[in-house]
Amino acid sequence: MSQKRLKNLLPTPEKILESRILKLFAPHLADARLWHFNRHSLNKAVYIGVLSAFFPLPGQMLLALIGALIFRANVPMALGLTWITNPLTTLPVFYAGYYIGARIIDVPMISLRLIGRMIADFSLWILSSGANPFVTYKGSVSIAALCLGLTILAIISSIICGLAFKAIWRYKTVSSWQNRQRLRAKKNPKL
Repeated sequence: MSQKRLKNLLPTPEKILESRILKLFAPHLADARLWHFNRHSLNKAVYIGVLSAFFPLPGQMLLALIGALIFRANVPMALGLTWITNPLTTLPVFYAGYYIGARIIDVPMISLRLIGRMIADFSLWILSSGANPFVTYKGSVSIAALCLGLTILAIISSIICGLAFKAIWRYKTVSSWQNRQRLRAKKNPKL
């Protein structure tokens, strides 16, 4: 994907600052390095965004923003990558996280339906209109298994995505450079 196309897909600084929560960070977001589309800034954003996407709380974008501010990563890319876990992918990701955690700490596996109910109850609880899921599912679900599994998935996924991004960037740069060299050789065969 070209840099121009990537810039068009990601939100602009003005669009990001329309959010009420992100307006609190406006003075910190004035740093131009947070909006650059270079290899270092985007690569850091991939690590931060993918890592933040696997945290089981609605504040994933806030975590990605704080990480981008601390490490001077590209803010739009970090925020955009938190949407790896979205309403369609949350259930399979949480199930995989629970499965990994349950295998490691040796607790019984639970059903997809129960994880779906937990996610719904957790969302309602965060919005202060539901019962506390940590109390409701205390005996039947291991929160430790879920958190451990999601942490492992987050670390492994962010490393894989970061390395893949780095490899793809390098491949695109090298192939672009080789194409330019070929074009120059065709224009000036004497060189």
